[in-house]
Amino acid sequence: MIHPVFQNLRSISVYFGTWILLAGIHFSILFFQFRLPLNIALTDSLIFNAIFCMIGIAIWYVIRYSMPGNNANISFIFNHLTSLLLLLVFWLGAGYASMSLLFRNNGVFMNFLGLSIPYRFVEGFFLYAFIGLAYFLIMLYRDLQDKAKAETRLNELLKESELNMLKSQINPHFLFNSLNSISSLTITDPGKAQEMVVKLSEFLRYSVSSNINSFTTLDKEMQNIQRYLEIEKIRFGEKLVFEFAMGPHCASRNIPVMILQPLYENAIKHGVYESTEPVKVLTSCDTFTDYFEIRITNDFDPSAPARKGAGIGLRNIRERLRLMFRNDSLLRTTVDHNVFQVVLTIPNKPVENNLKQ
Repeated sequence: MIHPVFQNLRSISVYFGTWILLAGIHFSILFFQFRLPLNIALTDSLIFNAIFCMIGIAIWYVIRYSMPGNNANISFIFNHLTSLLLLLVFWLGAGYASMSLLFRNNGVFMNFLGLSIPYRFVEGFFLYAFIGLAYFLIMLYRDLQDKAKAETRLNELLKESELNMLKSQINPHFLFNSLNSISSLTITDPGKAQEMVVKLSEFLRYSVSSNINSFTTLDKEMQNIQRYLEIEKIRFGEKLVFEFAMGPHCASRNIPVMILQPLYENAIKHGVYESTEPVKVLTSCDTFTDYFEIRITNDFDPSAPARKGAGIGLRNIRERLRLMFRNDSLLRTTVDHNVFQVVLTIPNKPVENNLKQ
């Protein structure tokens, strides 16, 4: 995050212009009210304000790395009190040393300098508080801007996703092959054909009626995934084997609707299609305090030529997760010899509170 003082020429001008104004007020008080000599009043004003001008730039890093959301309240207060004390000691020490070096032979001023330290300490406290508050408001404003941009981007992505819903969630080839299988089964096994029609209709009903911006329970999402796999198993027979090993508390966890479907399509496309041996698709889930993980593992034939694909499914998943949870590392894929694994991490709460639950 760029320092707000150096964000642009205007912010630089405002910051240093403010300190020039403060230095002018400081000089006026010393010269007109306390009747200090012109050269002493001017030097005092320039030295003390120049030092705090530099300190004011450093305060940004104190504010940035000790926001209330990142620390407990007591720790937050302690950090700022410590930094305030250290900065004020540095400011007064450096200013006092500089003025003493320049005017040590002026006994009247040296006496004034010593007596003014408590007042300068109070002045430094208010300057620190004012600068810190200004930086805090800037960070808050930037955060609100980032949230607004993320929400806008999410809305744009949702529009694209609505247009690609049938392509990424209800693959035309999957429908064509399913209908073909049903047609064959009406002759060889009418009962199984009827069962497949029911499963396919339930799968389509869930897919079409689901709002891509909503959340559902993992239990409901996995029921639909199981319908999909059972339909595919009718086509592939013993070539497709799938198992579920779900943790005891996974079923009730919330998950973005239809976010798993492309992962299973990927397993079928790159695993089952290309293999001559049975392929196992294993799904497991584990819960943790702030998140839960879903692992989808399938074996594949590494010697088989890679199938071409647009990669829309994985890209959409990564983008949806990034915008909902502000995290780029929630979807991970690994390849170990002939085993492909996808690990999907779902935090308990999305960043955008206005997402439908």
